[in-house]
Amino acid sequence: MNEEQKCNCNGGFALPKLMLIFLIIILICGSLMLISFTRNSIREFDYIGKSKDVPNTIAISGEGEVFAVPDIAKVSIGMQAEAKTVEVAQAENTKVMNAIVAGVKELGIEDKDIKTNNYNINPKYDWTDGKSQVIGYYVNQSIEVKVRDTKNVSKVIQLAGEKGANQVSNLGFEIDDETGLQSQAREVAIKDAKSKAEELAGSLGVKLGKVVSFSESNASEPQVYRAEMSFGVSKDAVSAPTVELGENSIKSYVTIVFEIL
Repeated sequence: MNEEQKCNCNGGFALPKLMLIFLIIILICGSLMLISFTRNSIREFDYIGKSKDVPNTIAISGEGEVFAVPDIAKVSIGMQAEAKTVEVAQAENTKVMNAIVAGVKELGIEDKDIKTNNYNINPKYDWTDGKSQVIGYYVNQSIEVKVRDTKNVSKVIQLAGEKGANQVSNLGFEIDDETGLQSQAREVAIKDAKSKAEELAGSLGVKLGKVVSFSESNASEPQVYRAEMSFGVSKDAVSAPTVELGENSIKSYVTIVFEIL
């Protein structure tokens, strides 16, 4: 083989090698472009519905409050009996509480509005010379009564005394459905926030743009009377108390974020 043939032979092998290197470079560049495109697509997805430029904003809070007369009442009625044995204490307690429940139902209060919320049996101790001795037992039971006709609240309390209850507590007045009142309070709160935002924008020399975000929290303040009442031994002495409903406060707190221009 002469020199010319050797040269042609080497050249034949050199060309495919260069093509392979060129193809690898193309594949690497293509991969880098694909990665870059994918990353940019993900970033664009994150900005869907958003402005790529973060707007200047101000956050303003507003408060709204409305008042309404409550339309339902809740009261807890109970009886604590004391005896030397559990059986006797239970019997006394059961007699009184069953009479109370029956009387409450006679006033037109439905079963669904009468709920037992407490029943306890506890020993009574006598401490002598540092030693304790059980000398009796307490049986305590109470029910929660929801009075939908608030005119009957005083009658329920009077009945509790007449039937032998010795515990009446947690008398409270509520509004059964606050949906409409919450909407009214929200409208007042939004107007309050807008008024504050416009005043602040004027002071800063800027203009308000669109609303960027909105949040709300609600609060209602039921009238609750937690004084515990004790009735005398004589049932004839029990009279219907005067019960005032007053008004309940329904509040709405809003925070509005405005874009400023």
